[in-house]
Amino acid sequence: MPSVAFEPRIVPDPPIWPQSVVTVVGNPKPASRTATAATSVAELLASELGAPFKVDALVDLVTFAPALFQQVGESEDQIALADAIDLATSASVLVLATPVYKGSYTGLLKSFLDVLPPHALAGSVVVPVTISASPAHRLLADLHLRPVLAELGASVPTPPVALEERDLEDLQLAVSAWVRHNAGLVQAATIALQPVAEPTPAR
Repeated sequence: MPSVAFEPRIVPDPPIWPQSVVTVVGNPKPASRTATAATSVAELLASELGAPFKVDALVDLVTFAPALFQQVGESEDQIALADAIDLATSASVLVLATPVYKGSYTGLLKSFLDVLPPHALAGSVVVPVTISASPAHRLLADLHLRPVLAELGASVPTPPVALEERDLEDLQLAVSAWVRHNAGLVQAATIALQPVAEPTPAR
């Protein structure tokens, strides 16, 4: 009987899971309520999603704002900016927070987005967080921020976390409601965006 040659069985590698949840805050005031709200969103979202999602960093743009407008030299601000760009562009989930100023998001946040390379957020899921004084501004992220994020290649599968100032009095309640309704979409999108690993032959 002739021998039969068997090819090695191919076993798919397990999916590459996303891990980092990075928060970027575009409020021109240090230690702002925007930063507090964004941190709450990141922590509750990571907790709801479970391992291996974890909060990786909080980037408060005001702490190195001069570097956004003077992009030369090797100052501490420039180094902080470079680190912030690396964190934002490598994040699986990016929580991007801004107060509403003059009916739009802040110039500080726009300046940061402007220095990102083309398609820098491809492969990342972005969760916009806005804080406004009026319900009339709840659509700000969809009208003004979403087009810029799309230009950078980001996936924005959920509605924004649109908070009003009164929501800050019971922040956990407001954020928890959003997380319960949208964590599944964030998880599905992050998994779908992971690169497909090459299968390895079974031994």
